[in-house]
Amino acid sequence: MLESTLIDLPAYYSRYFDRGAVDLSASSPTPRRPDVAARFALAPEEWSHSTPSGSRGLREAIARRYTTIGADEIVVCSGASEALAALAYATLGRDAVAWSEPGIYASFTVAAQHCGATVTGFGDTEHAAVAIANNPGVPGGDIRDIGRFISRSIAAGAVPVVDEVYRDLVLEGTAIPAACDLDPRAVSIGDISKPLGLGGLRIGWIATHDAALLRRLDRELQLLSGGPSILSVAAAECAMQAYDESVAATISRARTNGPEIISTLRDAGWTAHLPQAGLTTLACPPRPYPGTALSRLRRAGFFLLPTSVFGLPGGFRVSLLIEPRVLRDALRVLESGTPANHLVILAKAPAAGQAKSRLAKSLGAEATRSLASAFFEDTISLAEKVAESDLTIALEPFTCEDASHDGLPGPRLVPQATGDLGERIIAALSAGSPGMPAVLIGSDTPDLPACVVGEAFRLLQTHDTVIGPARDGGFYLLGWRAPIAGIFEGVEWSTDSVLSRTLANISAAGHTCAVLQEWEDIDDAQSLEKLSIRLQTSDAAPATRAALAAIALEAPGVR
Repeated sequence: MLESTLIDLPAYYSRYFDRGAVDLSASSPTPRRPDVAARFALAPEEWSHSTPSGSRGLREAIARRYTTIGADEIVVCSGASEALAALAYATLGRDAVAWSEPGIYASFTVAAQHCGATVTGFGDTEHAAVAIANNPGVPGGDIRDIGRFISRSIAAGAVPVVDEVYRDLVLEGTAIPAACDLDPRAVSIGDISKPLGLGGLRIGWIATHDAALLRRLDRELQLLSGGPSILSVAAAECAMQAYDESVAATISRARTNGPEIISTLRDAGWTAHLPQAGLTTLACPPRPYPGTALSRLRRAGFFLLPTSVFGLPGGFRVSLLIEPRVLRDALRVLESGTPANHLVILAKAPAAGQAKSRLAKSLGAEATRSLASAFFEDTISLAEKVAESDLTIALEPFTCEDASHDGLPGPRLVPQATGDLGERIIAALSAGSPGMPAVLIGSDTPDLPACVVGEAFRLLQTHDTVIGPARDGGFYLLGWRAPIAGIFEGVEWSTDSVLSRTLANISAAGHTCAVLQEWEDIDDAQSLEKLSIRLQTSDAAPATRAALAAIALEAPGVR
């Protein structure tokens, strides 16, 4: 299904967007009047619930954006995202099918899933209950033949819905007709934030001639939020007074600044084109960037949105309104500090019953899962402190949800190879670029200092391999400059001879090996007790310390 291939857009913003960061993906227009979002007054008697479908004055102002729609054919909601969710709830039921073009905001897909519906690509099935598209397209800004979309949707029995939040921002060509003006059965979605640069003002709307659908939508919106707040409605009425002025200024700015943005991207080897409408372009870099490069960009104060969130992998959404100088600075950050090393974490997904089977016998499944999750979090944190390293996490089991997060800022997620532990280690260490030194650790040493991993990479400058001995006769770290044939020949895994046999194989193959300090894998109650004692006087592994404290509270006597 379509939704299994998408990165979750709201989750992406929640995790990676910092307030105050330069948003390279969607810089907002500047409102033409400073009082648009703030200067309005309400009498005491007006401090009550707003009309659920929006005030009459606001709906009349919105209706003027259409040619056939009146104020009574519009319902106002808390942003276009709520409009999309309400449409899914009003039109879909269990086992229904919705057609969706790429670029649709996630609120529609998630609400459809909640209804028990299936979301597919446009035309993937013979019949559908709803068909939804953007016009102009997102994020590339192409103007679509929306009449053809409407005709095909109606022929399949679907309600045609078009997200038109960028409809008035035409940069090339003639005005874009609204779907609801083209056919009485079609539905148009709009909002204020995109054309007016008022992202914090959560006002959107739905326009259609279909009175029965409007009644269902009004009910769903009342269930979702009770309607927009009276403050938002009052601010929106004020904002609409400057609508034409603001839109004209934004279009002028995009037409002037856009070509410089495209030139800046192309000069850096990216592929990008001026959109026909909207304020963003689909920009594809000359090569894939590792998660570490995107993390570096974020630490430098820039936010960039991958087009994977729109079902279009391989590119990024870039705003036409940012200063070219700022974009050049961001592109330099992306290109700087190319990782010289490859660090791999080989781990089991921290789910109940998936990891730490020996610990589970004494702690129980849920406490063990919590602890495994904390180990995993602390291991990633220490790995991200290792300088000049590209980080990969090889997971077992590996799910579609994990796959959808590959390419995001941070670690690259890949499935573990099949075979025994030795075959999985070899495959994971070999996943980096040829000639790049590689080091592998597990998630069983959450308090391992990052400096130990850094020392492993330094030793690989003068040695063929490096190994970190574990106290149980195995190893907690293994690294090499290049693959070594037969490195695990005759190794009996989960025995106290793993380390000695591996060292013997390295020596027999004629390679040098540096040996790090000994550390302890945490895989049973005794080693966990020792870790708990160590952490009492250490600030290492904060997630693990918190998990241990929670376990002790739930089961006094367990430390």
